[in-house]
Amino acid sequence: MTALEAVVPALPCAAEPILIPVPAAAVKVLPRWAEEDEVLRWRLRFREHHDGEPSRVGMSEDDGKPWTELELRPFTRELPLTGLSHGKLHYFKVAIETPDGWSNWSHTVACEPPSPGLPGKPAAVYAIVQDASSMLVRWTRPIYFSASVSCGQIQRYKLLVTWKPMEGESVESCQREITIDDDADCCEVGDLQCERDFQFQVAAENVTGWGPFSDVSPVVNVPSPVPLQMIAPTVRRPTHHSAVIQWQHPAATDIPVDSFRFRYSSSGDWDAKDVVEILDVSTHATQYTVEGLSPGRTYYFQATAVNRHGMGIWSENSLTLTTMDGDTPSKVEELSVPHKYSSFITLQWKPACPNGFPVTEHLLRLSYREDMSEPIAVDPVIHKKGGYERMDLKHLMKKCYWFQIATINKKGQSEWSDAVKVDLLSRAALENP
Repeated sequence: MTALEAVVPALPCAAEPILIPVPAAAVKVLPRWAEEDEVLRWRLRFREHHDGEPSRVGMSEDDGKPWTELELRPFTRELPLTGLSHGKLHYFKVAIETPDGWSNWSHTVACEPPSPGLPGKPAAVYAIVQDASSMLVRWTRPIYFSASVSCGQIQRYKLLVTWKPMEGESVESCQREITIDDDADCCEVGDLQCERDFQFQVAAENVTGWGPFSDVSPVVNVPSPVPLQMIAPTVRRPTHHSAVIQWQHPAATDIPVDSFRFRYSSSGDWDAKDVVEILDVSTHATQYTVEGLSPGRTYYFQATAVNRHGMGIWSENSLTLTTMDGDTPSKVEELSVPHKYSSFITLQWKPACPNGFPVTEHLLRLSYREDMSEPIAVDPVIHKKGGYERMDLKHLMKKCYWFQIATINKKGQSEWSDAVKVDLLSRAALENP
């Protein structure tokens, strides 16, 4: 007989302990004795009920089965035992040591450690968009006592993904379940369609089963994979009515860019009525000449790219650009006489630059002197041919003429062109076409 097994037969049995089942798979043992007993130590024996054996409740003698035995000091009046097989009957008995020796074992008492409850609902479920087809879903693990012991730990999670049905779709076809075989707090969900409203719920499982689903997460929409926002364009080479806009292509993705788009405004207010958009600019271009600007006005420009899913976000404003101020037309250049007969000539010249405002009138004058003194005004009838402006003069006398051309816009009259000489006096001076 060992020292632990030695008890004094003459002493009475110890009082039966108080057993308190504790979730999950735990029992709290409280030994009982009076203060005057002067307890020095106490022992606890416990074991699991074996299948097929009769009940041992109330028995005090040794039954020959293997017991687990613990010896404790008297100040331990409450002993929690965890990690027991839940849902199975267990037997417990105690003995106490006094100055007179060890008592007999108490009568055996039985207790069934409770099984852990179902997991609670995970909380704070929310999703973060990763890219055009995936999200990272996070949640807070359920917190309760039974999850703090081994048999109550979460074994896996179930993630329910739902989205709003579109026309022709059923509710059953618009949901998906994902099982996470781990005690985790996040899961990346892929293969999501863009521009659909997704919501998520999470449930946890332990040895008892699946707990309830969490509350539904806020709605998250996977954005359409439109092109990335472009860098603000640069604008240069302003004229009275035009400017050259340059841009950098956005970073390449799996979805190619179909075209570029620009807009400009003189107010910088993109909701104003003065906004003009330029559509369908080729993807092979990196610069484009914007026409139709007003002279002496300040403009802001923005750029964006378009693919099959739609248009990207407009870029930031470019640096401001001011077109050239309007002025009178430029001096007519290249005045010449391509055709000359005895009484008929054709004058030809390169069109004047309008300098911001359209040419509204042409002026023609002639003189019989080289210094253009005593000029005679002629009402011109202008027609265009081959990029030049022309005028035919008929029924001329056989004299020597000098001609000049000027143009007029809303700013005023241009400088007179250089005079061109036409000699109809001598037949040798005529040039037949």
